[in-house]
Amino acid sequence: MAMMLKKGLHLNQIHNIDRSFEDMMLGLESWIPMYMTGQISPYYLKNAQDNVFSHFLKVSGSVALTGEAICGYHNEGRYYLTKYKEEVAYYQKRAKRLLSKASPLMEIYRQDREREYNTFLQSDSQAEGHRHFILSALSLYTATDDLIDRILRNNKIPDTEQAEIRNHVAIQRKMADEILQHGSITEEIPSLKDEFKQYPIIMPLSGMFYEKDILYSWDDYREHLKQAKEYAKQHTNYTAVENHSPAFRNIQIHIRVGKWVIVSKNKTPAIHFLIRHPKMRNAFENMVVPVMEK
Repeated sequence: MAMMLKKGLHLNQIHNIDRSFEDMMLGLESWIPMYMTGQISPYYLKNAQDNVFSHFLKVSGSVALTGEAICGYHNEGRYYLTKYKEEVAYYQKRAKRLLSKASPLMEIYRQDREREYNTFLQSDSQAEGHRHFILSALSLYTATDDLIDRILRNNKIPDTEQAEIRNHVAIQRKMADEILQHGSITEEIPSLKDEFKQYPIIMPLSGMFYEKDILYSWDDYREHLKQAKEYAKQHTNYTAVENHSPAFRNIQIHIRVGKWVIVSKNKTPAIHFLIRHPKMRNAFENMVVPVMEK
């Protein structure tokens, strides 16, 4: 899969979501980084899956791979790889027909849908409920204006872009205030030092689809961490939990419990996946990462 993505291919993937929670969790951990390339369109079949026969089909322009097994006996399954044009054409048609019966598993927001994405977030901020965020960078609304300005100056961001970023931060603060008036937010925030030099943290500007990566210095990040703790003291409905070993870098997971999950790539180019499917949402709501296979 990774090699196909490196080639720049776009993949349509129909996922089997009729799986155990453990399998779902393992799948999420391995698939999320690949989704962040923006080269995968995820689908699922609404009807219940066959619990006797298992089938597998992957098709490209010149090769097809198919497989079959009896459920529970996958180690006895058989795979067939072909490059014969007639057979590839048959499997291409079969894959196309299968895709026509599938439904999108997620709603995908890229830069061309920035207005729609932020309209959704601003509208949803007025809804009651608990939010749980699993973050790879601290939320901007927990930082002071002075700290934001210092980070922008350290990165030599042009004045016009600084003004746009400050406006974005102000909108984030307003939405957080709105949520905390009638709901609560719990954030798992990264608290790293040893890995910081190798993997510096990027200011989370994916919501405005900013086209540059703005890096924290260690001193600025430590100051933001301190300000996030102070923000928690000042807002009774906000809780920050330090995570010393986050599973993902540059991936933010925002959950409105019982309603939706948004998985975002913080590193440019930004992309966001909105998930409403109950089983997928439940997997994220109960996510404990990193996931270890028994």
